[in-house]
Amino acid sequence: MTRSTVTNLLSLAIAVSFISPDWTHAGPLKSVDAVLERYKQALGGVDVIAKVESETVQGEINGTGLASKISFVNYAKPFKTLSKVTRADGTEAISGFDGSISWSLNATGASIDKDTALDAVRRDADLQYALHQPTYFKTLEFKGVTKFEGHSCYWLHGTTNWGKDNNQFYDVRSGLLRGYRFQSDDSSATLVVVVLEDYKSFGGPLMATKITSRSHAQRRTFIFKTVSYAPLADSVFDLPQAVKALL
Repeated sequence: MTRSTVTNLLSLAIAVSFISPDWTHAGPLKSVDAVLERYKQALGGVDVIAKVESETVQGEINGTGLASKISFVNYAKPFKTLSKVTRADGTEAISGFDGSISWSLNATGASIDKDTALDAVRRDADLQYALHQPTYFKTLEFKGVTKFEGHSCYWLHGTTNWGKDNNQFYDVRSGLLRGYRFQSDDSSATLVVVVLEDYKSFGGPLMATKITSRSHAQRRTFIFKTVSYAPLADSVFDLPQAVKALL
């Protein structure tokens, strides 16, 4: 699963179980490399992950403060994203990353994100993040087995290249990622917990289709309805005129 879908949708500020299969393994894992390698295999293998060059996800968002479900569509290519959220009244909020500029556009106008490290934005737009995880960390350590949201998980603790605390939890039974606990990548460094559930395949790697993000008293749950790997044109990720005007 890529981080880009959840991160870009959360950035819009809308105030937006399947039981994992049990892949047996020879014995307890004891290193970062072993956990990450098993995770890649649990998703379907390196070749399956690497094959994904375009991705379109459609679904719904619900959570605290939302009177009704909100629909979303997220488009992604390696290091490029575009997310559109539609409220019940038909109004839209859009955000994106064209490889160098992270932006958003809603009823109040356009803005460019200057508060989040560019390396963090690029990581969140890495469509093949599962293949590149260690490259985004200054340090990444194996911390043993712990409980996360009721599951026994291998715990990896790291500090990102841009200095934020990041914890990852991989299910001991399945090898799949159960979630994160991390400091947000903006200047607030808010503690965020993300829980991943209902892994399914849509013809590519397994991906979590229910993603819940919690910070303070706010909760947002993203439900993926459809996923397509049909090719996307680079023009999909062009900057809107309103954003270009800010440059």
